[in-house]
Amino acid sequence: MQFQFPLQKALQTNQNGINVISASNSRRNCYLDEVIDRMGEASAIAQQLKQIITTASKFYGSDQRIYLKADGKDCLGLLKVGKKNLFYRDYSGSIKELQPLCVLDFYVHESVQRMGVGKELFEEMLKSEQIKPEKLAYDRPSQKLIGFLNKHYNLNQYVPQNNNFVIFNQYFGQGTQPIVQGRSQKYSRNSQIDQLDIMVQQISQNKMNQQQQPQQKLGYQMSPPWAIDNNTNIYNNINTQRTNVYKIN
Repeated sequence: MQFQFPLQKALQTNQNGINVISASNSRRNCYLDEVIDRMGEASAIAQQLKQIITTASKFYGSDQRIYLKADGKDCLGLLKVGKKNLFYRDYSGSIKELQPLCVLDFYVHESVQRMGVGKELFEEMLKSEQIKPEKLAYDRPSQKLIGFLNKHYNLNQYVPQNNNFVIFNQYFGQGTQPIVQGRSQKYSRNSQIDQLDIMVQQISQNKMNQQQQPQQKLGYQMSPPWAIDNNTNIYNNINTQRTNVYKIN
């Protein structure tokens, strides 16, 4: 995104053209406000959000940090992080209170996407925050961000939450192992597929006289035992076991 002024007026970038703005320590100025507001607006449009989540007025006074990638008069990307108090329900239904560092907004301008800008910005954030990607929580991540994390960091399994934050299984040191009744168990992929085939046959036989429901598309989510089936209003234990082995290829 191009501005009418050189971004060094608003930013003090490092040798890679990346600047870290701390809401509590950075001096506010009109140039920086314009950069944050316009990049935040562009991010909301790109993610089809109902409202803008990154603005200068919301940012200052918080404990958040914004990472900006600049080149001359162009701002190429924005990444915002901050801590949040979250209630996390695990696969067995137990609730934990966490305070992870969260990725709250992540946007790379369309003109420079798929050119390594996002990876460079993300790596700079990891280095500065001294954290690993699996130890972050992600606020309403887009499909592009989910794909990015899977491609570069092999993060692809998580239990969906009502608050729409994504915390990957590796956050708890569980790796890619499925969670069954609160324990981690190791299965070979072939063994899982064999068990899944048997389960599918049993389900088909039991539901021959029932109206067939649309089959859920394979995805990256793990439906927990406490998930509610909106159509039948019962606990969806069987679907949980089926989705337990789903993983992004």
